[in-house]
This record gives sequence, structure tokens and C-alpha cells, in this order.
Amino acid sequence: MLVGVRDYGSGVPEGFLTDIFRPFFRVDDDRNRSSGGVGLGLAIAQRAVSIHHGGITAKNMQPGLLVEISYP
Repeated sequence: MLVGVRDYGSGVPEGFLTDIFRPFFRVDDDRNRSSGGVGLGLAIAQRAVSIHHGGITAKNMQPGLLVEISYP
């Protein structure tokens, strides 16, 4: 099974596509809770997917970001 979630924002710099799954990582240093959270959402998603033997990836779509979750 494959589930995709996409937005139509500016995407993520290519060099950070794997880093966005690290706890507390945010692409923009100047972001704060009022403008973008604390950097836990994708880290929690990766942990939950991993526990269920799935995989999660992110890729830029021009425009936006696509996060795909796969389960066996």
C-alpha cells in the first residue's frame, strides 16, 4: 500500500530531504512555533511507519513536497 501527502509550497532544498525526518530539524533557522512548529511531525511519522515495517520518503514536486508512506 502506498499513501502520498503533497503540499504546493516551496518544497525543501535537495540537501535536506533526509534531514527533515530528524527530530527538531527545521529547514529555516528563523522559524518559530507561531510560524512553523518545532520539527517533530515527520520524525514521529517516520518512527510510527518504521514500527509497522513501512518506509517513508520525501521528494520535491515543483511546486511542493510529496511525502510517500509505503507498507508491505
